[in-house]
Amino acid sequence: MTKTPKFTKQIEENRETITQMLSGAGTVKRLNNLNWVRHEISYTEPRTLFYIPNKDQMPYLDYNSMKDLGYAYDYIVNNPKTIIDMTEICKLHSMLCDGTYIHGGLFRTSPKIIEIMVNDFRVHAPDASQIRTQMNEIVFKLNNPDISVLNRAFGVHYDLIMLQPFDDFNKRTARLVMNWTLIQNGYCPIVFNQRADKQKYKESITAYANGQPKEYFAYMSSCLARTQREIIKLLQNSKML
Repeated sequence: MTKTPKFTKQIEENRETITQMLSGAGTVKRLNNLNWVRHEISYTEPRTLFYIPNKDQMPYLDYNSMKDLGYAYDYIVNNPKTIIDMTEICKLHSMLCDGTYIHGGLFRTSPKIIEIMVNDFRVHAPDASQIRTQMNEIVFKLNNPDISVLNRAFGVHYDLIMLQPFDDFNKRTARLVMNWTLIQNGYCPIVFNQRADKQKYKESITAYANGQPKEYFAYMSSCLARTQREIIKLLQNSKML
């Protein structure tokens, strides 16, 4: 999968189409669009990406987790001009952890092994003592105007997953920060709601960690283009102007 330039062109064309379709739309039509994305991100996506354990195991996903995802999504939608810095990333993580067994917004204090296999070896996250330094570097890249928006958005997602700054919910936080970056720059968020995403999502991250970033960026681009097409279809079928 190395079709990133092709997807980039599609993404820009789709973005223009969505902008035009919403330019004359009333509140109801816009709200229907936002509600669809919120539902997919807070309900369908986590069920697609996460394994749901049996009753004897610690739940990775429950009603509370999905509720928190919805509230966190509302926050990024309602704050399109907020500068995304370390404080805001910790705030998002805290929202996602509300009512769970994870202490939200606090960096981990012990080394952690990232649960992604690369050539049969586990990739180790940096030592906890390096988290603040590397978070500053991540935030700097995220807000660097010399880097394209898509590269910044996809890059912060990967960097946060590799750093594993928190004890848990790192991928959820990374996806929200990525989508916040996209929303702030006029793109729609990415929704991972296809059955194949569970495996392809992990494979793309593994490919990047194994020295194949083009595979990762192509996959993320394809998912953004797919989400845009779904939104366009939703808007085309909407009779509310």
